[in-house]
Amino acid sequence: MRMQAAVLWEPGAHVDVREVELEPPHAGEALVKIAACGVCASDLHVVDGDLPEPLPIVLGHEASGVVAAIGPGVERLRPGDHVVLALVPCCGECASCRAGRRNFCELGAAMASTGTLADGTSRLSADGAQLHHFNSVSSFAEYAVVPESVAVPIRRDVSLETAALVGCAVLTGYGGVARTANIEEGATVAVWGCGGVGLNVVQAARLAGAGAIVAVDTRPEKLALAERLGATAGIQVTAGADAVAGVRALAGGDGVDYAFEAIGRSETIRSAWESLRPGGTAVVLGLPPKGSTLTVDTWGFINEKTLRGSFLGSADIDADVPRIVDLYHSGELRLDELVSSRLPLAELPEAFERLRRGEVLRQLVVFP
Repeated sequence: MRMQAAVLWEPGAHVDVREVELEPPHAGEALVKIAACGVCASDLHVVDGDLPEPLPIVLGHEASGVVAAIGPGVERLRPGDHVVLALVPCCGECASCRAGRRNFCELGAAMASTGTLADGTSRLSADGAQLHHFNSVSSFAEYAVVPESVAVPIRRDVSLETAALVGCAVLTGYGGVARTANIEEGATVAVWGCGGVGLNVVQAARLAGAGAIVAVDTRPEKLALAERLGATAGIQVTAGADAVAGVRALAGGDGVDYAFEAIGRSETIRSAWESLRPGGTAVVLGLPPKGSTLTVDTWGFINEKTLRGSFLGSADIDADVPRIVDLYHSGELRLDELVSSRLPLAELPEAFERLRRGEVLRQLVVFP
């Protein structure tokens, strides 16, 4: 079939919204009509060359849609199902899958690194040239062929557009709190960066019963929203301001129990580390450029501080996606407030520019 999709031909170039060809699903795959796709910093990192991927590639990974067709052997999905797409395929057989760590599925890693699906081939092409898949999803497109395991069925009485956010930003922020850190009731929390991921850290910390939740950002409008979503205080980072001292003061003087970094910059990771009390844990949810390095004061290890990474919030997507959608449906998790704007696919290059300038929370590319 022919469809519109966003293709990146080379790093540093604008994405090319154009007609491409999409093959039908093979065994174990599903064809999904995309409803919406979030404009995520991970896509921007690929555009800017900070995250190397096989090119040319159809971008997009945070999406929702409706199953249009299924390939042979698909048992969990049916045409008409509403689904959230998450970027972690699961073979169910490798050591990571057997250990319940599907985020590190060996087959999924191979698919991500080669830009292909499970059989080592692509379903995407343009004018006879192969295009690569981005994280097995490639959802800046009218349709996507995806592995069955990345499409998670959800209830049909929620907005499919808003549900797209669950596939990355919400899973990462919510899972970072509930899965990676597993914070306890009454814990003190700091969140560095109040974009799509950081605001879901705030909400998850509120739902977990955290005591103080301190939001840190450069933009006052993001801090104001963080406080509406559950932050107990906000600190605006300005020239000459000591945000670390501000966080520590608001947490009683010796630092917070948990600090979450949701930007992906070495300096903010270091600040999150420095804001911890002895025995505290810093969780890095942001995506630093590949190959970047970090220097921290190692005396923190004497104080039994912990520095942890997190991929997609350490999520169990089959359990966590429906749970998060239920929380959204009940009003306990507020997601509509996170959407800065909705736009057609043709405006994706401008959306990346706005994201690069830090002007927005989450932009949604929506499809008719």
